[in-house]
Amino acid sequence: MKEVGIMSFGARRRLSMVIKAANGAATKGYSQEHFYNNGSGFLEYKLKNSRMSLPQDKKKRKRRSRQELEVAAKSAKTVVAEDEEEPITPGDQEKVDWMRYSPPTGDNQKKHRDLFIDTFSFRRKIINGSPTITDVLCQFPRLQDMPELINLEFQLLYPDQCDNFISRWGRMKEQIILAGEGNASVLVQIQKFQPDDNRDLCALTALSFALHKSVVQVRGTSTSSSRENSLLFLVQSIPEGTDVEAAAKAKKPVYQQPFLLALGPARRPVQYFAVLDKVAVPCGTSLITAIDRLFKCHFVFNVHYSPALLHFWHFIAAFIYEVLDPHTVKPIIRSFASSVRAVEL
Repeated sequence: MKEVGIMSFGARRRLSMVIKAANGAATKGYSQEHFYNNGSGFLEYKLKNSRMSLPQDKKKRKRRSRQELEVAAKSAKTVVAEDEEEPITPGDQEKVDWMRYSPPTGDNQKKHRDLFIDTFSFRRKIINGSPTITDVLCQFPRLQDMPELINLEFQLLYPDQCDNFISRWGRMKEQIILAGEGNASVLVQIQKFQPDDNRDLCALTALSFALHKSVVQVRGTSTSSSRENSLLFLVQSIPEGTDVEAAAKAKKPVYQQPFLLALGPARRPVQYFAVLDKVAVPCGTSLITAIDRLFKCHFVFNVHYSPALLHFWHFIAAFIYEVLDPHTVKPIIRSFASSVRAVEL
């Protein structure tokens, strides 16, 4: 039988701090994934890394600088890849681990944002390796419970275009509706909306119907999609009071790309969630804020648009956000954009 030694005072103190932190997080409603680290467990992680939060002068052993590490690695002939834009610093993983195992509170949200910015390059290298959205959210859970970080990530990717949709949509939605009235099938949908219905949803519906892609390629197979069905790849309505997490997990397999769950009446929703894989991420009570976040999710998580909404998203990317060259989109998209710009309000 293996003999167990007596725990030192320092180890007992660290263990007590860890148990206190875990109990405090549990009472605030955080789930247990905050206490798991690549098979080693939260306690082991915290015991090993508890010194990180100490002031530098309190640490018994000074952390070696990057230059010192590089000198020590010369004998092993460590080479940084030529195509690596920015080298990964030794502290990146520690920062990521801290964000992963430190649930956001009012006291540490600024630190979360600062570390999120510091680890941008590290995170993009991981995401550009094409993991699933679920894998990304597992490693970076703050993207789920601090969804404003999705906007921040997109801003780091496209600093000059981040706010284009929010600032331009108010005028453009009326132009889209008026331009759509020239198409009989679009006009039918516009007329279904009452004066007190959501005007933004009316414009998005008009845009989706005007730029409908009837035949789409999914994994090399051609499939047809009606205008009504295509809209379900953008937003799906569920009654108020529905269990959002259960609804996200029960989604049909055909809806692989991000889409919105809208709570409330179909044409007057009151709350929105982005469904990423089978995870629901809060998107607020404004449809425009929700669509803005949904669009950005495609870039943040490095995923394709839904084939049924390819023309729809290309219009938004090229002519509203301006993150896509307009000359690269299909003629039908450029033609409708010209019709929209020609509308005088």
